Amino acid sequence: MPVAKAYLTQLFLSTLYTLALFGSIMAALLTLPLVVPASLEQQLGVQPWMDQATSEPGDLYCILGAILACVLGLFYRSMNRVVAPAKAGPRLNYQTATLLYMLAMSYGLAIFVTTGLAPQYRDCETYTQKLNGGVRQYRGLSFRVELCGAGPRESDRLDRVRLRIYDESGDLRAVRYFGVQWGRDFPALLEYSRDHLSYFDAGDEEDFARVIAMPPTLSDWVQTRIPLLD
Repeated sequence: MPVAKAYLTQLFLSTLYTLALFGSIMAALLTLPLVVPASLEQQLGVQPWMDQATSEPGDLYCILGAILACVLGLFYRSMNRVVAPAKAGPRLNYQTATLLYMLAMSYGLAIFVTTGLAPQYRDCETYTQKLNGGVRQYRGLSFRVELCGAGPRESDRLDRVRLRIYDESGDLRAVRYFGVQWGRDFPALLEYSRDHLSYFDAGDEEDFARVIAMPPTLSDWVQTRIPLLD
């Protein structure tokens, strides 16, 4: 079989294997609390860990990232065996194409994972009122500051909040995510200055004060439209 045809065939098959393997591992991790008996969950700390991962999924992202790296390593190995008989020049081209394909696949899987694990933000009107959002004027332009929450965790009352800023035409101009600690003496309300607004991230008490330029910058606008950068 010609190398080109064998390469495309293996690319298709390896992609299916990679997606199936990664999806199976991810599903196993997320369904672990449903499989492990309740008595054993407490001993192993499964449910508290999953509750933490749902609201603060940093550790879970690291685990899934390590798994993805291993799976992609197997993918590259299988593709490299197919192009091994090719001459040096074409083989280098195939390997470069494989790496670019892996990069695109990694980005797509990362979007899928972060979207699937993202909190469900709701009660936007209530959070907007509680946290001092609403319509604000900057440089003669109106901007609507909307806040939505995922609900406080039972363990420490930390609530994940999404902040969005819309312009007069309803176009999304900026997005931020932060934590609010209900029931503690910690600043929660948004504060407005002449050229920026301030919010306070209770999830990072060492550097909790954050600002957004008002009106939002071009960089803010671009970040809202590129997955994983918002």
